[in-house]
Amino acid sequence: MAKDAPVEKVKVIVKGREISLDPDNMKYDENNLPQYMSKEYGWIDYLGKQLEFAQRELLLAEIDAEASFSAKFMESKDAGNSDNYAKAYANSHVDVVASKRYVVDRKETVGHLKAHLSAWSKNHENAQNRGHTIRAEMKVLNRDIYETDDKDRKSTRLNSSHVALSRMPSSA
Repeated sequence: MAKDAPVEKVKVIVKGREISLDPDNMKYDENNLPQYMSKEYGWIDYLGKQLEFAQRELLLAEIDAEASFSAKFMESKDAGNSDNYAKAYANSHVDVVASKRYVVDRKETVGHLKAHLSAWSKNHENAQNRGHTIRAEMKVLNRDIYETDDKDRKSTRLNSSHVALSRMPSSA
């Protein structure tokens, strides 16, 4: 697992569903590396899609917060208040505060998803490097087991020490 990977399980809400960002899903070793690599792409695809949804929710929340602020600002202005008073009134209104808190929550969700996807990316590099190292080690081990020195090999070609017993003419 990447050194700066998240170390604790985090739960976020995306599209009304709870998503668990569990760093235990990023664990692998030499014995389960192929299984890890095959499931990794599924997790990255899934979390990438959740990030898209969360970013959309964030944009919509920002639009709603701005609309809520504007409505309360206009309400105060229509009552004859100054711009500064209308701004203070709008910023302190319970609906505006709630919508801004929701924006903060959406930003936090997007941040968690980005951090988790970044950790998956770093973990992917580590897993690939480990896989390359294992293959290189296996190549060395297999070479030591299966290959022999060139001087021990006998030539398969006939050389001058072989006597030609019978040879068909090339035109036959």
